[in-house]
Order: sequence, then C-alpha cells, then structure tokens
Amino acid sequence: MTELLEGPTASWLQRYTSNRVTEGEVDQIISALKNEGLVLDHRGTLRWKDFPDRPSALQQAAFEVNQQSTWTEDRPATPDSDAQEPSGQSKAERAVFRPLGTIINAIVKVPLPDLSPSCRYEEGPYAANSELSESQHRVDGFLRLIKYPSPAAPKHSTTAMTDPDIAVNFVFKCGNKYRDLEDNRGKALDSALDNLRADCRRKHTYSITIEDNLASLWYWSRSHSAKSHEFDLLDVRAVVWAFSALIFSTVEDLGYDTNIRRIHEWDEAIETEQIRYVYRLDDRFFKTLVCRDKYKDAYIAGRATRVWEVVEVTSFDDTAALPNAQRMVLRDVWLEHDSNTEREIQEEIFRRCDELGRNFLPEDDARLHGVDDATRTLLHQRLKDGSYKQLFLTIEADYRGATSKPRAEGFTPAPHIYDQPVSFSQVVKRHASDARGEPASRTPPTPNPAIPSGIPRAYNPRQRNFVVYQEVCSALHELDDLYDVLQALLDALLALQILFLICWVHRDVSSGNILSHNGHGKLSDLEYSKEFSLSSGSRSLDPKTATVMFMAVELRTRSTIYKEIISLEDMKEYNDRPITPPPRQLAFRHNFQHDLESVFWILTWLVFTHIPGQDCAHVTDELFQSQNPHFDFARREFLTDRGVCARQLESLRRDLPPVLAWGVLAMRGVLYVNYCHRKSSYHDMATYSLVYGQLRKILEAIVAGVPRGAVRIVPGPSPR
Repeated sequence: MTELLEGPTASWLQRYTSNRVTEGEVDQIISALKNEGLVLDHRGTLRWKDFPDRPSALQQAAFEVNQQSTWTEDRPATPDSDAQEPSGQSKAERAVFRPLGTIINAIVKVPLPDLSPSCRYEEGPYAANSELSESQHRVDGFLRLIKYPSPAAPKHSTTAMTDPDIAVNFVFKCGNKYRDLEDNRGKALDSALDNLRADCRRKHTYSITIEDNLASLWYWSRSHSAKSHEFDLLDVRAVVWAFSALIFSTVEDLGYDTNIRRIHEWDEAIETEQIRYVYRLDDRFFKTLVCRDKYKDAYIAGRATRVWEVVEVTSFDDTAALPNAQRMVLRDVWLEHDSNTEREIQEEIFRRCDELGRNFLPEDDARLHGVDDATRTLLHQRLKDGSYKQLFLTIEADYRGATSKPRAEGFTPAPHIYDQPVSFSQVVKRHASDARGEPASRTPPTPNPAIPSGIPRAYNPRQRNFVVYQEVCSALHELDDLYDVLQALLDALLALQILFLICWVHRDVSSGNILSHNGHGKLSDLEYSKEFSLSSGSRSLDPKTATVMFMAVELRTRSTIYKEIISLEDMKEYNDRPITPPPRQLAFRHNFQHDLESVFWILTWLVFTHIPGQDCAHVTDELFQSQNPHFDFARREFLTDRGVCARQLESLRRDLPPVLAWGVLAMRGVLYVNYCHRKSSYHDMATYSLVYGQLRKILEAIVAGVPRGAVRIVPGPSPR
C-alpha cells in the first residue's frame, strides 16, 4: 500500500486528532483513575490494576476459565454461529482486554473544564453486519459517538449495530507473532474501508490494533493512511494520552463531515424507510434520492466518487422538496487539494471557446489541417453561437468542502506493513479461512521483489468537491441500445475536437464520462482536463485515478506505439549520429490522440461485453481485465496488429450488422497509422487534426448501418 505511512506516536496524535488534551489534563485524568482504583502508584511508578502483566501472560488463565464455561452448550448451534460468536480462545482474549473498556469509559467521565467527550467505548460483537450487504466488521470493540448520534436504523435493517456512529474500531490479540499482526491489520483495513464506503459523511476513520502489550493508532483517509509507532499498553501515561486525544476530539475531527447530514425517510414507492443524505452547498441544500454510482473501489485513497440523483430542499431540518424543484445530479468527489474544481475548469474552457468563437482560426492553422469545409463551418458556428455548451453538462452549483489532513511530521512510507497490495475483497477472503501457516516470529516475510513499488507519492491532501448538474443523464454502460451509444460518441468526439481547437486535453475519457441526455451526448468530468503543453508545467508525482481498460496503450505501458525501424543501408549513418536521449517525458504526456483512443476502447468494450448472446469471454478477459498478466500485451496487439484485431472480432455474434466489426477494425487502423505517422512529433498539431474527421466518418457509417433498435445491449455497472 503505497499510501500508508508510519511515524512517531506524538506526531500522529498532534496531526490526526483535535490535539486538545494538554499534559496537565493527562495528569488530571490519571489522578481520577487512581481515585477509581484503576491505576496503582508504586513509589512513583504507575501501573494498571487490571493489567499486572502483559496480556500474553494473562491469556492462559482467562482461556481456561472460558473453556470451563457452558456458553456453547447452553446455546444451540446455528449455521452462522461461528461468524457471530468468538471461539473459546478468542473469548478468553476478550476477557483479558475487557478492562480496557472500563479504563476508557472512566476517562470519558473525568470532568475537564474546557473539554467534553465525543465518544465512549463499547465492546463489540466478534463479527457485526455492516450496511454493505457483502461484508462484516470483525472487530473487538469501538468508540461510539455520544454527540450527534445518527437516527435509529430503519426498521427493515438487519444490521447488528449502527455502523455510522462508530468512530474508532479496536482489534486485539494476546499474541504478537506475525500471524497476529497480519490478522489484526487485515481486520483494521477491512473495517476502515467498510466505514468509508458505507457512510458518505465520513472524511476519514480510525483503528486501534493491539498485539500483546504493543498498541498502534491508525488513520485512514482519501489522501493517505498513517500508522503510529507501537507504544506499550502497560505505559499508563502513553495509553491515557492516546485514548483521551481521540475521546476528546470533536466529532468533525473524528471524520464526520458537517456539510452532510444522514436522515431516514419513508419511501412511498417501495413502502419502507430509506437512508438518505442532505448535502449543504453554501446556503443551498440537496437531498439524495437515488444512488447512480456508488463508490466501489477496493482501495481507501483516491477520488471515492459518488453520484446521486437529488432534489433541492430548504435545510437540514426541513427536507421536503422545494416547490417545482426538478431532479438533478450531485457528484461527490475528492480532488487534489490544489487542483481547480470542475466548474472553474469548465469556466476557463468556455472562456477560451467564446474567445475562439469571436476570433476563429485562419484556414491555414495547423488545427484545421485536412478538416473539410462542412466540419469547419460547424465548429465555427457552434463556437460563435455558444451551442458548443450543449456538449457539456450544465453546472447548477458547486462547493469546495473538507480537506484531508496533511501528512504528519516524521511520517515516511511503510510498504512493509502490508507486504503486498491489499484490497477489500482479499481481506474478506483471507479472514474467511483459518488454513494459514504461522511464522515463528513477529517479523513479516520479505516483500516480493516482483511487486512494483509504485509511483512516488507526494501525499498531498485531498479536498472534497460537491458539484450539482442540471441534467439527469445516463452513462454509456447504462444504455440499452447501441444506437444511443453511437450518437453519444459522435457528440463526445465533437466536444473533444472543440477542446483540441483550444489546445486542451480531457485526460479521463471513459464510459462514465460520456453521457446520454435526450438522445444527445455530453462530455463530463473535467477535473483532470488541462491545457496541452510540451514545454511548461511539471508532472504531478501523485498517481491519477483512471479507468484502466479505457486508458491509451502508450500511457498504460509507457512505451510508444511508433517504433523506429532502421534499414541496413541506414545503419552506418545511424551509428555515426550523436547519441541523444529520447524525449521520454514528452512521449508519455497525455496528448490529443490518447483521448481519441479512449473512445475506441469504450466502443470496443461495449461491443464485446454488453451485447448479449455471444461468447467473447476469452477476448474480454485479455483486453479488459487488468489483473490478467497478458493485459498490456493483448491490448497493444489488438491496436497495432490488424490480423489479431480481426480474429478477435470473429467472436462477435454472427447476426450483427457487418459494419460494426468493420468499424472497430477501421478505427483501430486510423489510430495506429496516425501514431506511426506522427512518430515523435507530439507538438505537431497538424498530425492530430485529421484523426477527428477520420473517426467521425467511421462512426457515422456505423450509425447508418445500425439503426435504433437493431442492436440491443445489456446495461451494466460502471467499470472499475
């Protein structure tokens, strides 16, 4: 996990909590714990009354007591009892650590003049259902909010506890071997990811892991995650400081976004209560109705995009729709903290377009090279009368929201903590099985050198951005007719050509960013759009989140499509040339044709995966499953080798209009030929201008041969 950092506990507490507890207040808390008999003072040495020794030394006695109990005999077994109740050994472990809850809640009760607690400790079930139907929290305890608790769960809910109010998860083991670390860390990651996915109010979340007497604090956010160095559970002062820093943090600092409120509301259509959210954008409020795109990624850091259908309401407390309020769409996304919002980018694009409409390009401009008169007239007219704006979404409102916390001082990357990239599904699968060997020590195995270390990270904070659009659209993968897909692609192609005229690239073209609205296409999600320049600006070291299956081959593989071929006659002259390094940075900067190649991959993906009744599993596995070891090679071959592409297209349904396979093959040829023709002249705008027209003619030919209703497609979820 390249986004995971590790560093000093003191820095962790200072950066990732409200940091409101002073040394004097720690002294007051310890004094109160002494009065409660929870802390003993032997000649100035503080120790816990109920932790006279390390938990590993106390476990055996507790385990023997639990073994003698009759809890399993008195309770009939059920099919899922193993998932809901701990084993005898686990129950003994929980008995050892139970005094922690008493200590924490005693801290909660200590009266401090300027502080009030935000949460208190509860012992949790071993495996409690979350609001995500496919997952479970496997935790041993948690800090639950006292202030501003969420409304009670809907009556139909099957959740065993109210997940939204759990601010900090605890997992612990009496042992401290590597297996114990791996299990605790897996559970911590599992519960953190589930918390962030299940409740859109959550900006970040926390975990505390304990192995024997060694405790660690964990912060999980959209920009990075941070683990503290271990501290000793038997160190009274260290424990009091750590726990009180969290207990007396504000609800907002515990990760709850004050610009979002969670409500439960009766839904007349399905006659049941539903969880809804009310978003505040300055002085306007929007209530969610339907989730159009839920955050599903198996990673914590990133954009974490959610898309909702919403309606405007009066306030957090008055959630009835405003009179004549129309449904709109709200997009909730985490952007790099110093980046422009989509509205700011769109306004700059529109300003450039309006300027170009007033002063259109001369006929000999390289951006119009090879463009026919009809297309030139269309482009000029669209820019002149402002109708180009119909190719983009209409932004009703936007808001810059919360910012994730910066990296704490002294924290550095710690990829060894998870010795290989860990996803949510891997964690769940791992916890479902106990058939694992146990290394003899606490030291993790040596990381696999074959696993790449990843792109260097700057660990910059991310900022939340809410955007409300007037149009309620459908993404391409949500459509059921290929004709509508093709029409949307044609309009998106025109939008990309207009961006080309003002020298901008989109940089994130995907099936979810080309939308269909009333039979017309719109190009959306402009957060990564930027002016194309080969000479200015530095490349960000933070990785961009993109849909891998639609990414241009050159960008994905960092290898150019064009390869210089040297003949024997030219070899001597070539060898006599001075050696100059290739322009690597320029070659892999996102250029205009990379956007167009994404359009090609979108159509190819939909044709192979969304048309029913065809056996294309072997093709889709190679071309669109990035985990496949042949993924990059197969995509390069499909793009650069006409024979390979033609053979793959033979797996399509025989009764499909022939123009469909011909169109995919022709688009491939246009892209490949132009990559080769351009060579390394990435700055030559004339080498891009022809491609738009060539692809447009192919798409128009496909539309002519695939009328509405001729090819039905199966709507599906957004690609990941």
